[in-house]
Amino acid sequence: MAKSQFELVHSDSSTPRAKALTEPLLVEARLQELSADLVLNLLYNAVQSGLGARNDTTPASAVTAAGLQQWLKTVEELRFQLSEKQWRIHNEQNCPFISSPDHSISIVVMTGNSETGKRGFEDPTNQAEKGAVVENFVQSNQLDLFNQESFRLAKTNQKETQVWAFLYHYDKALNEVRFELSYPTGFGKKKITKWGERLILGSIPNNSTDFTIHNDSPNTPATVEVEPKSGTF
Repeated sequence: MAKSQFELVHSDSSTPRAKALTEPLLVEARLQELSADLVLNLLYNAVQSGLGARNDTTPASAVTAAGLQQWLKTVEELRFQLSEKQWRIHNEQNCPFISSPDHSISIVVMTGNSETGKRGFEDPTNQAEKGAVVENFVQSNQLDLFNQESFRLAKTNQKETQVWAFLYHYDKALNEVRFELSYPTGFGKKKITKWGERLILGSIPNNSTDFTIHNDSPNTPATVEVEPKSGTF
């Protein structure tokens, strides 16, 4: 049998880090386990649309316009595409969510820091501070790592929902957008501090139709056994 799809990476301080999946075929397979509607092209289109909106701003636009327009369009495109597959658009205290028809998974779009979409020495976090809504959904994720069985268990109970963050980062130096779909399990000081699982989806160069899935070499891995738990959204 092939080695585990997931590896839990430890930093020098021995603090457990998220399981990160980077190999394209395994990423696609894991997306399908979460929902048959989650395909790479759909997520790619959302990021590409956001990047297009960023590029539509001009020197006459407000200083924050590029980043804001990128986030707004990414949210809109992701929710529009999934709503056509009968996902439910809803907002919690003005925070935009999209939830699957069976209520097993909900997604929120966030801008991430420079560690987003890559395997570095640190895990990513959300770039902008988030308040009570994000803190509540992270707490509902039980602050635990989830394994494959827990997702299957969650699908058997319509009331249980796992909230994932569609995280992206525009890298000005490399002129690209990196993105991932990841499962937050820790929150502090208005930032996500811990991830149970990261699906690293790749990068989109600006002004290009090329799509690259990164397959970075991970740090020294360690496996971990976790107890399935489920949260409510």
